[in-house]
Amino acid sequence: MKERMFFICGNELLSDVSFLVGREGQSQRISAHKFVLSIGSAVFDAMFNGPMAVDSVVDIEIPDVEPAVFTIMLRYLYTDEVRLAPDIVMQCLYTAKKYAVVALEKACVEYLKRNLCSDNAFTLLTQARLFDEPQLMALCLEMIDKTTFESISADGFTDVDVNTLCSVLERDTLGIRECKLFCAVCRWAEAECGRRQLELTADNKRQVCRIYL
Repeated sequence: MKERMFFICGNELLSDVSFLVGREGQSQRISAHKFVLSIGSAVFDAMFNGPMAVDSVVDIEIPDVEPAVFTIMLRYLYTDEVRLAPDIVMQCLYTAKKYAVVALEKACVEYLKRNLCSDNAFTLLTQARLFDEPQLMALCLEMIDKTTFESISADGFTDVDVNTLCSVLERDTLGIRECKLFCAVCRWAEAECGRRQLELTADNKRQVCRIYL
């Protein structure tokens, strides 16, 4: 059965709906079957069978999802198989949440948990806050507590938003001396000033942090 479902996944054979997936100019037409999508996603069920069902004659445009990521979700809906990679897992999590594919959401979160380390702790913490994943947030914070110096030295540290930064600074369990933490926050403030095209002054650094260093 799995092999047969894999065969019709993305195949125009007996398909009754199609999507234009991706940004304009780079979109890809992907065929699917309403029945399979409807039984795997409440969003698709409402889209095809609800009172405001879409016209299946017209391609459904999905500009905010990459074709490769949409294909991964379809493969999961058809075969229960999921293949994740570091460069697409956050996009897959976004897509799974958008279409309420709960099991795929869990698979993405579990993948992130398994691959959590000091190098990506701040990056994943930002994403966990964005997607409201409390378990992943807690694990990221625990990793930052245990490997604070390594975590703040990672490339992703200076890219976090100010709310994520403050949520970490408020903790009293960080394993680092305050002087080194202060230097890390200064690096973040310099990067934030650059993003906002502000002059590197003490006042501007305090402004972007919204705290007095």
